[in-house]
Amino acid sequence: MASELDRLRLYHFKLDRILGRGGGGTVYRGIDMDSGNVVAVKLFHQNYFRNRLHVRELAKNVPRFKKFDHPNVVKVYEFINGEEGVCLVQEFVDGPDLKWYIGNRPWNLQERLVIVAQMCNGLQYIHDQGFTHHDLKPANVLFTRKGAAKLTDYSLSPTRLFALFDAGLHEQVTPMYVAPEIINKEKATPRSDIYSLGVALYLMFAGKHPFETDNLQRLYHCHLHVMPTEPKLVNHKCPKALSDIIMRMMAKDPAARFESCDQLRITLSEVGRSRI
Repeated sequence: MASELDRLRLYHFKLDRILGRGGGGTVYRGIDMDSGNVVAVKLFHQNYFRNRLHVRELAKNVPRFKKFDHPNVVKVYEFINGEEGVCLVQEFVDGPDLKWYIGNRPWNLQERLVIVAQMCNGLQYIHDQGFTHHDLKPANVLFTRKGAAKLTDYSLSPTRLFALFDAGLHEQVTPMYVAPEIINKEKATPRSDIYSLGVALYLMFAGKHPFETDNLQRLYHCHLHVMPTEPKLVNHKCPKALSDIIMRMMAKDPAARFESCDQLRITLSEVGRSRI
């Protein structure tokens, strides 16, 4: 397999820059030399997939992902498994991610609530297709230059595959955003994504992570047993109603969270209206 660093070409794509690196692999901006279209090419690390069955299941589901059509969900174009590596070809999104936004944009309640509403819409669509995102975090929320938020990396963990790959998926999630039930290796559900979204909202509106520790076992203990300080007590600009919503999203018991992202979005809209 060719090195993922300083490469110029992968299959029929000309690669011109690295868009990001993560636990799963490296994402490049590429040009499809057959069509001339600009795309994002994610080249997975060699050890990302636990076994060949994991690769086959992802490949089998790509036709379903290619049918996904929602303004807040990144489109999937192609899955390639060959001598040059395993990669996923997706829509290229020309703006920064939510992680950059949180660290660089001024704190604006209404603007951030609009972003969250878009995230809820995209996540609800993914759930309606029978999938969980499973690794929702700010780095997996991308913006177009026109300001539309799009969820990416949603296609790796369909709900019905969890029983087959529970150990592998457990190792592939991002620890800061993982739901308690996944730590316990229970089935991932849409409410697991709502917990992860709650952690992201905590960062967006409180200005810090809910559990600030470098120790993985301590972090997992916090997810399982510790409720964070209410966001409104960390950042006085966060309305109490919004703070209460975030705390409910991060409930340890999935049944205590919101039933769906649609329900969450409607509840959040009341916060926005009450501040106008």
